Amino acid sequence: MSANKPVLTLNMDDKIYLAVAKRDLDKLAFVYTLACLKSDKNANNYSTLATSEIHAFRNKTSADIYYKSISQLVEINEKDKTKKILFNMNDKLIESFMEKTK
Repeated sequence: MSANKPVLTLNMDDKIYLAVAKRDLDKLAFVYTLACLKSDKNANNYSTLATSEIHAFRNKTSADIYYKSISQLVEINEKDKTKKILFNMNDKLIESFMEKTK
C-alpha cells in the first residue's frame, strides 16, 4: 500500500457545503454539515435551501479528517462568486446551524 494514498476522497460537486461543526462525546465524534444538495445528478442544479446532516464516527481521527476536509470545501465554496449566492440565501440557516452545533 502506498504511503501517499489519500485516506478520504470527496466529490466536490455532489453538495455545496456551507458550514461544518464537530463535537466529541464519550466514545463517538459527530460532524455536522450544512449543504445545498444537488437536485439533478446530470446537471449542476442545486437546491437553494440548505440541508443539515450528522455523521457519527467511532474513530475520532477519522472524524477529524472528515471535518477538516469539509472545512476546506466550505472555504473554497465561500470564495466562489457563483456559490456565494447560496451562502447569502441561507445566511439565517448558517447562523442557526452554527449556534446549535457549538
